[in-house]
Amino acid sequence: MLKQVTTLALCALLTPQVCLASSSIGDQAEAWLEEKLDYSGDISVSLSKNKIRFNGCRQKDYKLSLATRISDTVNLEAVASYGRAVMDFGVFGQRVTSRAYELITWWEQPAYRVGVASGVRPAHDIDLPVSGSFALPDSNTVSVYLETEGAEENHTMSFAVRRETWHGDTSDITLSQDKSYDNQVQLGYRVSF
Repeated sequence: MLKQVTTLALCALLTPQVCLASSSIGDQAEAWLEEKLDYSGDISVSLSKNKIRFNGCRQKDYKLSLATRISDTVNLEAVASYGRAVMDFGVFGQRVTSRAYELITWWEQPAYRVGVASGVRPAHDIDLPVSGSFALPDSNTVSVYLETEGAEENHTMSFAVRRETWHGDTSDITLSQDKSYDNQVQLGYRVSF
């Protein structure tokens, strides 16, 4: 199901009639998905783009999120992410692309919401001018999220615990072990304008 939802999400992202104006892309994508899926429930679509640039480095990240309410307190969210980075230092330059998909189940309460997620990063590639391009290891992620209101109504405090498992047998390069683990604890504070 995750593959079908992310395929539809990427189609919505790439369809020209959906991508007419950035201010209404969510509404247009929601209408397009409801028409294509013949689905009468509410589908929430959001697209975010982050970029950073400084001397010798450029990075862009895109995140497409589709969410639907299953019951009064349970939401289901599918996320497709794409990232691209270029480090330009002559012969030491590199280009990295990454794709990731995540399925999150959210349980909402009046003061907070808790999410449990499973994700996969099946395509993580690096291109070096000296040695060409090769695939980096694939990874699977299991995450637990907690979000609550911050000091004001438009503030959000988030906490995440993640375990990412990198699989050495999916890489173009030889690794000394079959698996590697990355455990993360993330704390965030977001202000919406």
